Amino acid sequence: MTIAEMLELRHEQKLTWLDWMNACGPEGNNLTAYIEKRATVHDCINMARAAAKAAGLPTMGRDGMHLRYFIATHKALPVK
Repeated sequence: MTIAEMLELRHEQKLTWLDWMNACGPEGNNLTAYIEKRATVHDCINMARAAAKAAGLPTMGRDGMHLRYFIATHKALPVK
């Protein structure tokens, strides 16, 4: 799926990515827990836009750029 297609379907299409947290096994050993997250393309763009705003970067008219940034940063994949 292309960026243009994702932008066209931004309210329906979802992306998924993994996040992690430190965890502890039953014997006290350190583990990593992987958490699957998903959100609409629209929400992913808005999350990337918030990061751009916090960094003092422009936020308007750059939806494709914000989406590419989000996908690259989170290694996000389209949900089929």
